[in-house]
Amino acid sequence: MSPAPVLAEGVPPEVRLISGASGSDPSRGNLLFQLRQDGRDLILKVYRRRRSRWSQFWGDFSQRWIEGKRGVRPERRRQTEAESLRAWREAGFDVPRLEAWQRPSWLGSLPALAMEAVSGPTLLTALHDPDRPLAEKQSLIARLAAEHGRRHALALSSGQALLVQEHPTPRHVLVSGERLVAFDFENAYRDGFPVPVAVAYELASTLRSLWIDERFAEPYVSVFLNAYGERAILLDACRRFASGAPRWRLYRLRERRHRPRRSKTETMRRVGALLRT
Repeated sequence: MSPAPVLAEGVPPEVRLISGASGSDPSRGNLLFQLRQDGRDLILKVYRRRRSRWSQFWGDFSQRWIEGKRGVRPERRRQTEAESLRAWREAGFDVPRLEAWQRPSWLGSLPALAMEAVSGPTLLTALHDPDRPLAEKQSLIARLAAEHGRRHALALSSGQALLVQEHPTPRHVLVSGERLVAFDFENAYRDGFPVPVAVAYELASTLRSLWIDERFAEPYVSVFLNAYGERAILLDACRRFASGAPRWRLYRLRERRHRPRRSKTETMRRVGALLRT
């Protein structure tokens, strides 16, 4: 039997609930808490079932055996996030540090991780900040792109799919002083998944999220492409999204059904055009 869900009212008042326990079913979805232990501020991420039991069963089957990912069950997501955070830090990329912690009694047996508390806005918030100069925003994107290029080159040379973020977005990067801290790694590609395909997916997702509208093609997307530093990887990703191979035909079919506007395929077509100019 699954452990009983953690509810916000069962948490001590000195522990702050950051997100979760909202919506039509407060017993589902992750919870994020901020707490203090041994003089340290920690973020405690609690992994819970996100869907009905049947949807979770089908989602887990689809992710693991069709999509090449690691699965959606709570303990599996916790394990994936811990492994990803360790792999990224060992490779020299900035992510929240895993922290030793004492499990509080109110948590029960739900899977959880304690991480370094990183302060600062998300990159998305920074890019939308009207008081932040454009040159500063472009500098943030250039730094993001250079890190992507270095990480993708390492992932491809090592064959390590964990170094590719499965759900990249400016919402999952914190701007903390001079740091750009990536977070949210609870899903990832399985060992053996083709790393060039994973890299193409991440590039398409990242560039699509930066290409908010035509006003940002030059100040954001072009800056990213120029700072990425791995032109061959960019061109390979564009070729894959235009490929006639069954994987990519199926991907385009799914996009037409679920994302008819601003698709990743269209984003990469336009990126390819920019690279050829």
